[in-house]
Amino acid sequence: MQKLKDQLIALEKRFDDQDSTSSGIDRFGEAFFTTIQSSFMPVNVPNISSDYLVDVGDEFNLLLTGKLADELELTVQRDGSILIPELGKIYIAGKSLNDSEKLVQSFIESKTVGVDSYLTLVEMRDVQVLMIGGVETVGIFTLPGGSNFLSALNAAGGISEAGSFRRIEHKRDGEILNVYDLYDIFVNAKFEFSTTLRTGDIIFVQPKSFEVPVTGGVAYPAIFEIIDGETVNDVINFAGGFSEGHSGFEYVEIKRHDLDSQNEGTINLINLMTVNLKPRDSIRVPSYKTAILGINRVEITGFVNRPGVYYLNERETLFDLVNKAGGYRDGAYVYGAALFREDAVEKEKRFAQLNYSETINYIVSNIGRSNANVGREVLDFLAEELRSKLYTGRIITDFSINKIQDSEHDIVLFHNDRIIVPSLQKVVYMFGEFQLPTTLKYSNEMNLMDYIKSAGGLKDSAYKELVVIDPDGTANNYVVSKFSLLPRNIPIYPGTIVYAPKDVGKLDGIQYASTVSPILSSLALTIASLNSISD
Repeated sequence: MQKLKDQLIALEKRFDDQDSTSSGIDRFGEAFFTTIQSSFMPVNVPNISSDYLVDVGDEFNLLLTGKLADELELTVQRDGSILIPELGKIYIAGKSLNDSEKLVQSFIESKTVGVDSYLTLVEMRDVQVLMIGGVETVGIFTLPGGSNFLSALNAAGGISEAGSFRRIEHKRDGEILNVYDLYDIFVNAKFEFSTTLRTGDIIFVQPKSFEVPVTGGVAYPAIFEIIDGETVNDVINFAGGFSEGHSGFEYVEIKRHDLDSQNEGTINLINLMTVNLKPRDSIRVPSYKTAILGINRVEITGFVNRPGVYYLNERETLFDLVNKAGGYRDGAYVYGAALFREDAVEKEKRFAQLNYSETINYIVSNIGRSNANVGREVLDFLAEELRSKLYTGRIITDFSINKIQDSEHDIVLFHNDRIIVPSLQKVVYMFGEFQLPTTLKYSNEMNLMDYIKSAGGLKDSAYKELVVIDPDGTANNYVVSKFSLLPRNIPIYPGTIVYAPKDVGKLDGIQYASTVSPILSSLALTIASLNSISD
């Protein structure tokens, strides 16, 4: 548990260090030990190659079949042997797993006839390794047998800020077995797993050398650790080489800081191998990349010849889409077509929130008045209106071919736009505070008053303004009362919606209905607009 705590502290420190950096680029290799499998996972399950070296503490299962049938659990003893009852000892410590299997089989065959053996490693021994130098957590770590120096580094929390990725020593019995350079793994994918750790081994991470940042047109911009004698060409290779954005440039830029001065210059590509790097150097690789032309996904459904999803460039318009869709089909009601846009939905939501806030503020500001009585009926009505709110994002525009083929009246389409082209429905919708809210058959001989009469007339609870919504989504308000007739020339089209809002002033506790009512009626207006093209 203490080792686990130490690892968590090391991780927190690393994340804090990363958050505090202002360079915008990371140290090369830093992320490796934050993504490698954690050392406190159950790793003591054998999953190793046949060249694994057996040692004291390894546990085996020995299955005997034939003349002598048995199953034995055997542990390698301190003298390096395993004891097979009735047959004797056999020394396998220091042998590879493959050689140990052959040695046990030969031993059994020499002692008895007609017996087959199967030796299986079931649990690896533990090894204790000393981790010192530039690691996040210094100390003695217990690891499963077969672990390598990477496992040990991970157990210690990885390389510290002061530690080197380039000089890691593996010592045994006072001598250096190997000196590892993690850049061989990160850059060249070179790593030999043959050298495993043993109890008493030491992993010593040397202090890091100087570092050079590389930014701009390379595959992996980062801060790289440099060993004396390495050149600009070496550090470009560490960064994965030039990116496509560097194509056409014949130089890189170098900034060199001395104690008394700062120099900036360029290095021709043919000279990269001749310029050795120094402390406080920084490399910038010029890069230029053209912008990717955006692709807009748009959908057109309904009465067009080829409805479906289309992918347009950023400059293509409604006219272009209609042409790609093969034009309108016979029976298409172009006047009732609709364009829906995500951006408009967001604007509707913000506007609705503003309206809601204004309505609540109005109610609250009037609650304290002596003649105000905000009852449950009012609050229920407000809640119902808000629950029924739908955001459509409809953009009102002309869909007729004669209009949109003129660029002045055409409209550029955006990503995720939806277009619906309905069929002609010869009906008129009567919604809201009518005696008989209904859908009436359209007739070019009927005017607005005729439709109102056909719906049974207005209720007493109807607001004094009537909302007429044309099939293209345009809305107009008309004042209506028992003492005045509506003009006969108000246009009514197939698919028109006539909406009579509720006069919330008829509910107890709300004054100035002319202020509140239009806000609430706008909620139902959007629903009516959607219904006009649902067919």
